[in-house]
Amino acid sequence: MAITANQVVEAKAHIASLKNESHPKTAPYRAEVNKGLVVLNPEIVAEQINNIHDRIAEAKKLWKEILVVSEKKMYASDLENLAKKAWFAYLDYKIPGGFLTNFNTFKKRIDTINDMERFMSSDEYNTLTKKEQLIYQRKFARVNKIYKGVTKLTKRPDIVIILDGAMLDVLLDEAVKIPELETIVIASSNFPRYRDEKSIIMTNVNSHKAIDFVMKNIFA
Repeated sequence: MAITANQVVEAKAHIASLKNESHPKTAPYRAEVNKGLVVLNPEIVAEQINNIHDRIAEAKKLWKEILVVSEKKMYASDLENLAKKAWFAYLDYKIPGGFLTNFNTFKKRIDTINDMERFMSSDEYNTLTKKEQLIYQRKFARVNKIYKGVTKLTKRPDIVIILDGAMLDVLLDEAVKIPELETIVIASSNFPRYRDEKSIIMTNVNSHKAIDFVMKNIFA
């Protein structure tokens, strides 16, 4: 069921950045400025969410690999839970530079992490001393914190969803270098680039409630 502009307003997903932080390129999405805050047109926000929902649903039918990238600490645990429910990969902690453009190298790291996890369930691991096990567990925890959401990736993702385009501007630069990669940006009015209407959601990226509303609806 498609979401409506009223639902967008209820979730406050139409409240954008401060006027003095907003970029002129986002002007077409604005409805007004209220108390120094840019207010987005909720009809446009609803349409964008519905369009991306349909796009993701079609991608899933084709078994495409989807990666969501976010550095929003306030949404990290929710993103992990949603990823497990909706079956997509994610990165939510210290995004490694070159992950998209140099994926083959990172795939080797991912394979190593999977090997480490299997080893920790083996009889051989149980033969280690408690101190050796503790050292191994700490080593695993450090790398798993970064890569835990991509351990099931077998290839470079087909679609990457960037949560907060302004915050992850460097990653977006990386993504656009790969012509075959479908890139979807979720951003606020401080986003400094033009994007095709089919590949952007303008919304409130500073509110947990709004982010959760958008993410749950595009993967519904």
